[in-house]
Amino acid sequence: MTLEEHPGTWTYDPQVGAAYVSLHGPIPDGGVAKMVTVDSPMVNLDLDENGRVIGIEILATWPGERGNEEGAPE
Repeated sequence: MTLEEHPGTWTYDPQVGAAYVSLHGPIPDGGVAKMVTVDSPMVNLDLDENGRVIGIEILATWPGERGNEEGAPE
């Protein structure tokens, strides 16, 4: 198996307890055609106009921060 390297980035917003992984670099305004919830309320996938995953949103507290039993921010 060969792994490819891509210019992905990630951010974490402690105010809302959300991490976001951009798989191919910054997503321009209007670049997300559809959002699909994979694990409500914890994981959402952002898709481009061709149905490819371009971003992943994870709603959970960072280790050591407060959250509810599911790990979501309070």
